[in-house]
Amino acid sequence: MRALQPLALVTASAVTTAMLVFLNHIASNPPAQPLLGLYEYQETSAQQAPLDLAVLFMDWNDTQALPRLQSFLASAHQQQRLPLLTLEPFPDRAAGRDNDDLLGDVLNGRHDQAIATITRTLANHPGPVLLRFAHEMDKPGQYPWGYSDPSRYIRLYHYVYGKVAVQSPANIRWVWSPAGSSRADLYWPGDHYVDVLGISIYASRAWTANHTLESFAQQLEQRRWLQRRFGRPLLVAEAGVSGSSSDQQRWLSDALTALPRFPEVCGLVYFHAPQPRWMPLATGHENWQLKGDVLGWLLQQLPLPQRSGMSCLEA
Repeated sequence: MRALQPLALVTASAVTTAMLVFLNHIASNPPAQPLLGLYEYQETSAQQAPLDLAVLFMDWNDTQALPRLQSFLASAHQQQRLPLLTLEPFPDRAAGRDNDDLLGDVLNGRHDQAIATITRTLANHPGPVLLRFAHEMDKPGQYPWGYSDPSRYIRLYHYVYGKVAVQSPANIRWVWSPAGSSRADLYWPGDHYVDVLGISIYASRAWTANHTLESFAQQLEQRRWLQRRFGRPLLVAEAGVSGSSSDQQRWLSDALTALPRFPEVCGLVYFHAPQPRWMPLATGHENWQLKGDVLGWLLQQLPLPQRSGMSCLEA
């Protein structure tokens, strides 16, 4: 499934062969547009806009997982969108399992049936699918798979990858998607296991000492080293900004203006939903939903302008 050749680590002291390969790729690649997706916890008429990505978050224990996934893929196909499935490997709480049980349960095959069913469903889709498995693992304690020991996460990832690979689904592209912390590279599962690199970018005035909004470009620049190190197309798999409508529109406008400076970015998903209540933040509850006419303004920017850069379906 891994078609890209891995790029070498880019150091601050020299431009490496890998960076030259990357720059040559950008220079020779035909113009393409970054893909835009919109996640909504409860879908609205905004989903009728000409979006490029269809987005679904799914707990693999969901008793309605199969019909939900089938409906999602059918809709994506009808609307000619690239499906992005964030598959969340929560422990089976209905069966009394907790976070400490997760890795052992996976390695003992407790979730094999769910993995097989999901894989078959994805493989039957008449087009490529982005599979974002066990995201934001580099923030220990946020999710059950966010282990402080990265080797535990890597064992989990490798096991699930292996079970999916048994069915040889040629259309699945794996998205390894840390939040983007300074130690995210410790969770890298290996070149063979990743097609696309995902990151998350959120902004709130409550998160800075002087109550300013850290820009999209600033945060992307801080995480760019991951793409330079591993050489995969970069998908901003989650982005959100809280605050007033003017704050939100200014932040998003700056983000879209900045995208051409980052040719490795193949797409962006806006997280148009409140912060989940079960995942409280130290600064209080945040709401990433766009206020006023900001969502309408964002959808009016579609399609995003073409530029020479990487594709989420890099061959």
